[in-house]
Amino acid sequence: MPFDFRRFDIYRKVPKDLTQPTYTGAIISICCCLFILFLFLSELTGFITTEVPTLGEELVQVSWQWVTS
Repeated sequence: MPFDFRRFDIYRKVPKDLTQPTYTGAIISICCCLFILFLFLSELTGFITTEVPTLGEELVQVSWQWVTS
């Protein structure tokens, strides 16, 4: 019993019992899932990594002015 690649077709427009999965649909589905995974992991690594300024880098000075009446 060979592996049926067409069962990865997750973008069907009508109920499963009325459709036939295609290789093109399976390829598109897998590519979309891989792209979503890539976007998620790239955003996660950007969130996790922190940039710590070193001594050679210039820092921005922020001054606050409080006005009280």
